[in-house]
Amino acid sequence: MNTLSFYASEPSAIKRILEKWKLFRFNRMIRKNWPVYHRLGSRFEFVSENLLKLKVRFPFNNKTKGYNGLHFGGAIYAFVDPLYVYSLSENLGPEYLVLDTKAEIDFLKASNQDLIAETEISSEEIESIKEECKSKKKTTRIYSIEVLDPDGQKIAIVKKTIYIRKLNPSFSIISRL
Repeated sequence: MNTLSFYASEPSAIKRILEKWKLFRFNRMIRKNWPVYHRLGSRFEFVSENLLKLKVRFPFNNKTKGYNGLHFGGAIYAFVDPLYVYSLSENLGPEYLVLDTKAEIDFLKASNQDLIAETEISSEEIESIKEECKSKKKTTRIYSIEVLDPDGQKIAIVKKTIYIRKLNPSFSIISRL
């Protein structure tokens, strides 16, 4: 039996290969656009088609190790910092401005293991934001991200306040750069 006939008889194998390829391409895009994020070793493990759900792994290594031999707190914050802004920006489109206005992190436990963070925004939340921005021109949302170790224990909780505004139609994406 040749390789192609094996994959033809195993659609789940093809699906796994396509998922891995999609993650590889997404991580490559992150490496190009957010080099600091990549250099810390963060890797996306799951990305939904519409980017509303993200799962990221943050390794414990020499680049993320603090003075005491545990995860450096600033690196933990940097690990989760762009997730909601990125997801919201991609789903709302270029006619919306999405910015962090406030962030707060509570460190619950020290760790020297890889960390995992997951974010999820519902499509109803996206529609709610669009409706509110249509009537009020802007909105503020508060999101929480739990940073977990591989055993599922909470290491930190990050609360992010995100400002979202509908842009003036004459304000182009080029003027943002």
